[in-house]
Formats: sequence, C-alpha cells, structure tokens
Amino acid sequence: MVKINISHFGGARGADELVVYDKGERTATNKFGWEACIKDGRAVLCGGNDNLIPQGGYVVSGHGKIAALLAKEICIGAMVTIEEGNVLVIEKDAAAMNASAGAKIETIKNRVCELEKNKTEYDISRVNALVSDAEKALENGEYEKVDALTTQAYYYTASPAQNEVRGAWLRPYEKSDEEVERAVARLADAGINLILVETNYGGCANALRCVNKLLPPQKEYENGFDVIESYIRNGKKYGMQVHAWFEDYFFGSKGSPCAVADAHPEWMAKRKDGGLFHDAYDTFYFLNPAMQEVKEFLLSCCKDILDKYDFDGLQLDYIRYPLIHGIDRAAGFDEYTVNTFLAETGTDIRNIESTDDEEWKTFVRWCASHVTEYVQSVRTLVDEYKKAGREVCLSTAVFGDPKAALYSKCQDWQNWIEQGWLDAIYPMAYYSDACEVEKEVAAMVQKYASVPNISGIAPMYTKLPVIETTKQVEACRRAGAKGVAFFAAGNCRDEELESLKIGVYRK
Repeated sequence: MVKINISHFGGARGADELVVYDKGERTATNKFGWEACIKDGRAVLCGGNDNLIPQGGYVVSGHGKIAALLAKEICIGAMVTIEEGNVLVIEKDAAAMNASAGAKIETIKNRVCELEKNKTEYDISRVNALVSDAEKALENGEYEKVDALTTQAYYYTASPAQNEVRGAWLRPYEKSDEEVERAVARLADAGINLILVETNYGGCANALRCVNKLLPPQKEYENGFDVIESYIRNGKKYGMQVHAWFEDYFFGSKGSPCAVADAHPEWMAKRKDGGLFHDAYDTFYFLNPAMQEVKEFLLSCCKDILDKYDFDGLQLDYIRYPLIHGIDRAAGFDEYTVNTFLAETGTDIRNIESTDDEEWKTFVRWCASHVTEYVQSVRTLVDEYKKAGREVCLSTAVFGDPKAALYSKCQDWQNWIEQGWLDAIYPMAYYSDACEVEKEVAAMVQKYASVPNISGIAPMYTKLPVIETTKQVEACRRAGAKGVAFFAAGNCRDEELESLKIGVYRK
C-alpha cells in the first residue's frame, strides 16, 4: 500500500504536485507529467496527460517526483481510493497484480510476433526461456520475478536500426586522458555514436584554447588539461562524431563570478525591476540577444571553437531569451532594448500590462528576430568552413512546440528550418511518458521533414525506470526521428547502457 498527499483538486498542476481532477471534460494538463484514470475504484487507463475524466470517476495526475511514483505504483486494475485528509491510497491486490503481470507477458509475445513478421533476427532461445520462466512465475504468484523477466525480454525483443544517430550530451568532468578514454569507451560499447561535448557552462570555458578575458577557464581545468581535445581525439578513436555543445545567451549563475557581467554590464538582459537573474528560479545571467556587440561576441566564440578544435559539428543551445513568466519577470527591459524598440515601433514596453496584449506579442517577435539574426550569422560562418572543404554540421537544441517556443522563449526555430540554415534539429522532448514523446516528435517530423530530427530525451536524467529508455527510443523511431540524443551522458547508469547494448542498439 502506498499513500500520497493530494496537493489539491482541479486547477493547474505545479512542480512535484499530485492533483485530482473530478470535474469537467479533461484534465487540460501539459506534457510534463503522468496520469491514471480511475473508475469504480480501479485504474482503467495509465499514462499520458490531458486525459478525459471518466464519468463518475476521476484522474490522478502527477508531476516530477510524484509522476515517477504514480507510474511505478499504479497499473491497470490497481485499487485507488481517497481517504480522509485528502490522501491518495494505492493498493495492488492479487487480481491487479495478476492482470498486470499477464499483460507484460502478452506484450512480449506481441513483440516476438512483430519481429518474426519483419524477419528481424533476435535471440530466439533466450527470449523463449525468459517467457517460459515468466509464465511459471505468474502461476506461482511471483509478480516481481515476472516483472524482472519480462523487462529483460523487452530489451531482447527490441528491433535494431541502421544509420541512426545515437547521441548524448556530455558535460566533461574528467581530469586526465585516461578518464576521458574510459568514459568514451563506456558509451561506445553501448552503441552511442555521437557525443555533444559542452565547451562552456555558466560563463566559463571547458575549451582551454578558447579562454579569453570574457570567458575564463572552469576551475577544474585551470591545471592545463585540455579535456575538449581529449574528447575529440578519443571520440574519433572509437568511431564517434564529436560536436561542440555551445551555450549561447546563458552566461552565468547567481552566486558565481560572471566575467561578462563584470566587464560589460550593459550587455546583460534585465527584468522590469532592473534585476539580472532569469528563468525558472531567477538564477541565470543572460546576455541580451538584441545587442549587436553580443551577437559579435558569441559569433567570435563559435569561430574560436571551430578554428581551434576539430569538431564535426556545432550545436547552439540556450538559443533563446529567458523563459517568460509574466511581464514583470521577462527580459528586455534594459535601456538599450526599451529605447530601440520604442524608436522602431513607437511602443514603450514598460507600459504594456499583459503578455496577451498584441503589443507584447509584437515585442516578442521583435526579440525573436534578433536571435534569428544571430543564427543566420552562424550559418554563414559554417558555410565558410564548408567552402574551404571542412564539413561542419550546424544544429540547435529547441523546444518542440513551435508556438510555445516563440511566445515563451522568443525562439523562432520554424523560420530557421524554412530558411534552410540547420543541418539537424534537436527538440528537447523531456517527458515522463513515451506516448507524449512520440506525439511531439511525430508532429515535428510531419511538418518539418526537410531537416533531420534528432530527438532529445531524458529518461535517465529524470530517473525513470530503466525500461523507459528503450520505450522512448522506440517511440522516437515510430515518430520518424533520425535518432535520439540522451540528456545526459553523466546520468547514464550501467544498467541503462546495458539495456541499449542488448536491445535497441544491438549490432
């Protein structure tokens, strides 16, 4: 039996909250959670978001840690009740456990049928043995054993794929060439064939050859070890593509020195109250995308990276304004931006009262145009290398919903695709449910098929059950993606890498 305190009934679902929806037609929740529909005291549907509310029943909906707990504890048929004090009680009696275990065995049999239908090679004897043992365990009521056996069989019944990107974002921590090689070999053994190595973070450089007065070295590498050079050399030794993961406008964190802010306070994005900190918890310094000096500085950083390191690609991350959490916390209220927008449009943004106002939306599109101008300049830079005979892939990490990306982050990636500036796009589909990942990626692939979609997924980072990594890779394949990128390599546990090696990434 598991008991969880209910945050509230109805309304918006906040971080790590459990909300119960018992009125209305749907829950109207976003993609960042997990839900179960309850009818007559039992779960009748598990997974997804924005679910229909059963007549005479309700939906339990969780975010973050609560979403992970609900997904672990609720299965089809589980008993779910609400006791006094607004406490959700979850019980899995014998009937529910039996039905859930039986469904898992049936899933494996269906996967086997699909493999045989497509004449896909797999370890027949191993899978047959796992299914046979699972059926015996079910007869004996050994439900945990059924779960372990069918989970293993799930990996062995995955279909391998050819010519796909199997990537991972990687924040380097290693202090020696030996440590880097071990990290690369571990990922390569699991089937990873592309790593995006972070060249800068929090306003400091991991790439020692790119250090300057505005981009000091990370403290970890002040001893002179060039971790970036080591990753490129070892990555290529193991047959990997190695791309630079460059963080653009995010250039510092609260509580840490910020060389750019100290040298050029006029370059910083500001809130309406004059504050410098932004995003969800108001802890990040952001450079002002509207300023020409900022564009030139960032472009020089990109050129430095490509001139001084033999990267196969360059990825622009944080290629946006800070998240817009209402006008009072939005960026763009620095003197330069206010005056420039006023001169160009006749609108003083300090007088706009709501993000729903058309004048505010005009301002957001104006801000986005400056980010777009910078992306275009990086495209021009990359094309210069291509003309000289060096192939460099240009990609961006973006938010999947194009409307939300534009009006919440001033990120007009649709335009970048339409202009033909990107060689690949990495949507950050960081959801707890493989169905949500598939829906978002499929919508992007269908509408923007001209550029390869390498779907960013984060089941490892969000600590979902190991099997979810395989489920999300398969979801991206069904959606038409050209591969996936895991956020992030540092979160990859050994059991997750092993599941990839024997399953979706087996040779």
